[in-house]
Amino acid sequence: MEIAVTGMVACFLTVFYGLNLFNTFASEALQLVAFGRFAGAVAVVALIVVLRDAFPLWIAYAGALVELTAFVYFVGFTVNHEQIVFRLQEFPLIALYLAWVFPPKISRATIYPVLVFTIWYSMIFSPAVGTEHQNGLLNVLSLVFFTVVGMFVGSYVKRKFTQQTELDVLTGAHNRRALGRYGDAALVQARKQNQPVSVALVDMDGFKQINDQLGHAAGDEALRGLVRHLKKSVRKGDLVTRLGGDEFVLILPGAGFDQAQQLMERIHASSEHRWSFGVAAATPEDNLSMLILRADRAMYISKRERTGRRD
Repeated sequence: MEIAVTGMVACFLTVFYGLNLFNTFASEALQLVAFGRFAGAVAVVALIVVLRDAFPLWIAYAGALVELTAFVYFVGFTVNHEQIVFRLQEFPLIALYLAWVFPPKISRATIYPVLVFTIWYSMIFSPAVGTEHQNGLLNVLSLVFFTVVGMFVGSYVKRKFTQQTELDVLTGAHNRRALGRYGDAALVQARKQNQPVSVALVDMDGFKQINDQLGHAAGDEALRGLVRHLKKSVRKGDLVTRLGGDEFVLILPGAGFDQAQQLMERIHASSEHRWSFGVAAATPEDNLSMLILRADRAMYISKRERTGRRD
């Protein structure tokens, strides 16, 4: 989603900056800046077409910083009527984009300091801010209001989109789509940084009996309870996903086999539910499917051993 949104924004800016090149510029420096922004937008579109999902979002973030720098310059340090009007209209849209694409901490830490500084500086040192001198306060209030709304709407849409596309409705765990996305990314990152990564496959014991004897509502609640325990017990950065039915896969970045095994044993010992697990650590030849398959085999071996001991 993030790259698709970035692509649409880059296409719009390519057209906008392209039309802007036909305007008359006050200096050669401003003309060079206009050409640079147009070339930057074209380059982003081209990179997205070529790289697709591998497009690095830090490039989009850098582009947003360029636009924010232009906002600070024109609104805080000039009396260019046309540019001030445009920047006041553009800033909430930048806020919306950043909140939609990037984590809340990054978007807030980027937008709000720029907003506060520019308003403070322009009101104290450059009172001509706004479409007209006498409308400065109204413009500031409108800017603040629509920026806050843009941040809220962007974050809300991103959160809802994630819930609908990456979260399992029943349990609250991430779904198979998220498993594929984040699991593949964890393997790539581990290889780049020469760090371990492991997965654990969890299978609930006696789930069919719970459904048959107590009903599907009880089975659903058992699954939700298990997920709550798993999410509460894993480390920061670990991911709990639902593979299907009563099977769950945990992505454990930075954990080798021994560390992953110890973590899962600790989680298992503190759980009120009955479940079995298997752990597999990634090798350089593994893809995500192979890794989950080995964890699945380890889980069934563990389940048979535990069943044998009970018998």
